[in-house]
Amino acid sequence: MLETIFRQQLPTHGMAVREGQIKLCHAMLDALYNKEVTLCDAGVGLGKTYAYLVACLLWQGQRPRALWQPIVISTASVALQEAILQEYIPFLSSILLQYGYLSKPIQAVLRKGKERFVCDLRLLERQRQMALRGERFARRVAILQQALDCLDLDKLPGLSGFDRRQICVPEHCPRFCPARSRCRYQRYLRESNGPAVSIQVCNHNYLLADALHRQNAWRPLLRDYQAAVIDEAHRLPEAAEQMLTKQLSIKGLRQLIHQLEQQHLTRGAQRLRATTEMLAPAYQPQAPNRARTDRQVPYQTTPERQAALAALQTCIGELLRRYQTRLPLSMRHQLQATSETAALFARPQEDWIAYIEYGTVSDKQTDTEFNLCAVPRDQPGYLRDLLWQREKPAILTSGTLAAGHDFTHIRRQLGLHGGSAVQTVLVASPFDYAKNCLLLFPPRSSAHKVGKSSGEETSHERLARQIEQLVRAAHGHTLVLFTSYDQMGRMYERLEGKLPVPLFKAPRGGLWFVEQFKRCENAVLLAGGPCWEGVDFPGDIVSLLVLVRLPFPVPDPIREARRQQYPDLHSYIQAEIVPEMQQKLRQGFGRAIRTETDSCTVAILDPRAAPGGRYHQVVLNALPEGVPVTTKIEDIEPFLRAHKSPDYFLPNFDFN
Repeated sequence: MLETIFRQQLPTHGMAVREGQIKLCHAMLDALYNKEVTLCDAGVGLGKTYAYLVACLLWQGQRPRALWQPIVISTASVALQEAILQEYIPFLSSILLQYGYLSKPIQAVLRKGKERFVCDLRLLERQRQMALRGERFARRVAILQQALDCLDLDKLPGLSGFDRRQICVPEHCPRFCPARSRCRYQRYLRESNGPAVSIQVCNHNYLLADALHRQNAWRPLLRDYQAAVIDEAHRLPEAAEQMLTKQLSIKGLRQLIHQLEQQHLTRGAQRLRATTEMLAPAYQPQAPNRARTDRQVPYQTTPERQAALAALQTCIGELLRRYQTRLPLSMRHQLQATSETAALFARPQEDWIAYIEYGTVSDKQTDTEFNLCAVPRDQPGYLRDLLWQREKPAILTSGTLAAGHDFTHIRRQLGLHGGSAVQTVLVASPFDYAKNCLLLFPPRSSAHKVGKSSGEETSHERLARQIEQLVRAAHGHTLVLFTSYDQMGRMYERLEGKLPVPLFKAPRGGLWFVEQFKRCENAVLLAGGPCWEGVDFPGDIVSLLVLVRLPFPVPDPIREARRQQYPDLHSYIQAEIVPEMQQKLRQGFGRAIRTETDSCTVAILDPRAAPGGRYHQVVLNALPEGVPVTTKIEDIEPFLRAHKSPDYFLPNFDFN
């Protein structure tokens, strides 16, 4: 059935036959039947989404009805969730129905936290409040009116964060809510847990939260499922770290104070405010940088900090005793959790990595915003207990699971190392990189000068000139990826006005500039962060990809603490830092070619990656095999001339 679908039926509807995709689907189907955990590294353009959907639906269709349960598909991005629900599943459902594999259409549902949905009762109350404020609030009133027809808050553009918090479903819905019988959110839950739903789609955080509920014998968030597919699985450790991190901050305490005031518990709010004011001075940095902090430092216990945390615990204990009957259940949980977190920092434990995260400081601020953070030292162990002890089949897939064809690093991160029975499969991209890609390393001598010149300004100027030469050689159509936003800003200042095509830069959260770049016929984009993965640049939009530095992870207290597990620095770098860099490098390299007809030059400017450099072979091991390599910028022109149409080239570019 699998072979027939991929070799005969999908091709009649416009899909190409890809041997790698068929191999991948077979491996996934084996994992489901054998109840295995399988890691699938699927190259760019392979079609892994159709592979796991076909495998899951065929396996589901053969299950005895008494054992039938839905599948859960977890992703890291909203874009992929929407594509699965709105494109992949409807297309596949229509084909499988047409050829008799299904008797009824696939029903899939998106599952996410209740704070992302509208509470009808709170919406009506907020509408009444806003209606009393006059014409100045007409726009906000209009957005709130749209919420009457849209349950999902994420689909309400323009809704303010404050209004969102006012109208979302509360953490604990009253059992005897007067609107419960007609509540749209309750109806959504009933339909999501209905017997007709065969696929549940969620993000990694929701999947982990559901696993935590099950571990603690709380009500599950997801309907019981028979198998899990974790797409974008390289992001699962990051999601686990977010969920498992315990935090204590002045901002969070002020929110609790505000909630106490809303409950008319004025004296309690005053006591907590006074205690919070004692806490803040204990955590001010010794020599604050007034321009920016944005840094993490290892946590250190002092008598002043211990006294402030003890006072906070005492205050919260008194609040819980005095106002036990007047506090909503959600607030009691928040206060209890805050007290437990304070105890963790008052008496640091060996099995937790504690650090302080300082935020941005402005000249007008008298104190620094900070978070006290603690992460489990054995995060992989938590993942193992949460997800892999249930003996259900799981397919973990991504384009960047392996590092240099080796799964050791990701297995360790996911808690699948040691004696765990895990299958692995690595299927290369179907794209012809040997024909359509050129890998450029500038000569190591000149590249070395860029990073090692005596003056900082000279270094930046030389790098800017090198990027300008590359852009001119490629006739624009360039994406430049940085690992530092500061360096990106300096390059923008030096390149602005020097190129014959528009120049954009995408600051933190600046995806709007990415869309502007993609709408241009020819432009240059300087970017970092999110643009290293998850953003498509098909066709001639990006025909030159420049990676300024190798994307080594930035040192932080968590990595520093985990480094102690290794006998020496070299072992730590080889086991943790290099594989992480290789994964990120593959993600960035994947922006170059997105379809079979794309062609692109990739220039890596880091002197450590150049021939003869320390990491040259490590870089080559991370990238597709067979890509031709050059050290001459002059080779870009003939390569592009051989692959691009005449109208790609603009006459006002020169190669000097």
